[in-house]
Amino acid sequence: MLVGTIRTLEDLARIGRQRTVADRSVHLRHDEVTTDLLLDSVSGDRIFLDRLSVDGTLTVRSCHIDELVIDHAQADAVLVVNSRIGRLTVRNASMGCDVTVTDTALDFLALHSCSAVRLERLRVEELVQINALRGPVRISNTRLSALTVRSQVTGGRLGRPRVEVRGLRAREDITFDDLWLSALELDGVDTPELTLQRVRLDQPLRANELRCSETVRLNGLVIPAEDSTITNSTVRGPVDVHGLKTDDGGGTDAGGTTARLSLHNTTVMSLTSSSETSSVISLHGSSVTGTLGLPVGASRYSLDDSSSIGDMELAGQVFRDGRQIVSFLERSFTEVSAVALESVRSALVRRNRNREVDQLYYLARQREARLLPPFRRGITRGLLGGVLGWGVRARNPARVLAAGVLVTAVVLHLAGALREPGQGLADVTLAGKSFVLALALWLNVGTGMPSELKTAEWSALAVSFTAAGMLFTTLIVGIVIRKLVR
Repeated sequence: MLVGTIRTLEDLARIGRQRTVADRSVHLRHDEVTTDLLLDSVSGDRIFLDRLSVDGTLTVRSCHIDELVIDHAQADAVLVVNSRIGRLTVRNASMGCDVTVTDTALDFLALHSCSAVRLERLRVEELVQINALRGPVRISNTRLSALTVRSQVTGGRLGRPRVEVRGLRAREDITFDDLWLSALELDGVDTPELTLQRVRLDQPLRANELRCSETVRLNGLVIPAEDSTITNSTVRGPVDVHGLKTDDGGGTDAGGTTARLSLHNTTVMSLTSSSETSSVISLHGSSVTGTLGLPVGASRYSLDDSSSIGDMELAGQVFRDGRQIVSFLERSFTEVSAVALESVRSALVRRNRNREVDQLYYLARQREARLLPPFRRGITRGLLGGVLGWGVRARNPARVLAAGVLVTAVVLHLAGALREPGQGLADVTLAGKSFVLALALWLNVGTGMPSELKTAEWSALAVSFTAAGMLFTTLIVGIVIRKLVR
């Protein structure tokens, strides 16, 4: 039948076998139109177009329809524009039949097994549901309650679909489930919850200006070896990454590559990661304002110098020495960096674990000194770290002080400074006097110098020992008092 523009339900009914309108509803089944079909300013309760064949484009323009169902349409394209539709359902459109819905207000939108889909400038009060993708999906400048994109039927010669979402605002949640896509791009998406579940991508994930007020869940995400990125985004709730892996299975033990997800200039409240295969979550100029969860399995974190961590989950970890600290950091991070050390130290400070805080501080300062030029590195690590203990390790200056006293006693004994005629090196009394004199020199206990040592040279030596001894004893006492006060 040759048909042009349809403006009333009666005109639409005359196309097919129904002929008349019942209850402001029209149901066309197995009818053919040999030209473009335009529904212009049609108003009705329910329109059901079942297996309608159109030699051209099926257009719905400026219509007000409570329910519109287009099932198994044979057309070059389906276009819904500038309309008000309660429930719009498009199912099983023919191959090459692109579906476009633009500048339209809806209560509910369901698309099932359609070719290319384009949704622009929509206002949807309830759910937008897209199932069984057979072509690319583009959504832009749209407001809706919730969005669900689930499964696809394309593959082989048809290729895998590409999904682009730009300028989308959802009141409830956005879910991508059971998909194998060529690419997924999210730009300017605002939603309480975002879920990517069992999604596999041929190209890296790209998310920019993502704003989530509650949570982001990435569960079973399979990505290529290149870095997938989340950029310039804010998540006021937790980000949970579970089962991240590459398309070759991941896992360095099996010869696979590491799955990498990078956060650039992004702020999240908390971050957790778990994966059976090798995966890395990287933070570049990003911050975790709440808690960074311990990575589980083969997952790890990477932090650059401009990233920050508010707190870190420790899960009962106890650090008795530097070796345990380094082992913990190597399990949690790709490298034992200054930022990683500071993150763990801040977590210990929050829990008032002061002894372990001092260990972290000492370890961090020693590692920072490694970056200095050779001469400064030797002085810094040897003197400030090894001798003075960076002001947090009392045992370092205590050991140096004890060694100084013993060495001084041995030198005094061997030099015979206190030896009288007839006394040999094996004289225990003489050795004891040498030790007491060395102790007096270092600790400035005021025993006085023997008369035979009262020369200008010995006095200068005594002053030097006393000054050094006062430095070490003051440092030791200060460190001990600080630990007791805390």
